[in-house]
Amino acid sequence: MRVFLSLLVVSYLFALNPSKMNLIELYKRHYYTYICVHRWKFIKKYKDEDLLSLVAASCVKKHMVTPGIDVAKVLRFTKIGRNNANYLSTLFLIKHYIISYIKDGFDLKNVNLPLIKDDLIGKIFILLKAQKPKVKDNSFVVVDGSLKYKVVVNLKRNLLYVYILNNGNLIKKDRYW
Repeated sequence: MRVFLSLLVVSYLFALNPSKMNLIELYKRHYYTYICVHRWKFIKKYKDEDLLSLVAASCVKKHMVTPGIDVAKVLRFTKIGRNNANYLSTLFLIKHYIISYIKDGFDLKNVNLPLIKDDLIGKIFILLKAQKPKVKDNSFVVVDGSLKYKVVVNLKRNLLYVYILNNGNLIKKDRYW
């Protein structure tokens, strides 16, 4: 019986081996980090921009904006591909401008980017431009109702950390690479 169970477990683990799955199966199983980390494998393998858009979406879902730019560069032949590339590029610019605001005091008043309301960093950028908070210790805080968003930059790793607080209690921490 133990041998049977061992074989069953091993075969199950082998069946879930991401390197053996195709892109669509990986995406359906929510292997977003794996997809984004292995983006070059998929960029080289596929020319279909619908499939490559799954790679781009995986990077966005895991807040891996910088690696997502690699995918955005190849999404240029279809309207949907270009739209996805624009979305990723805008997120990248938002991240870059937030870092410039924190580290350099960059004035955002003349920066006009497409509004991105369905991603946290896009929402924070909108609040940042409206509230113009003071920077302290490589961070700032913006407020939206009872929620506060504390944004901290780590320049050595090119990361933004977003702490979401509700009435002073941490409810979530996100990282943007």
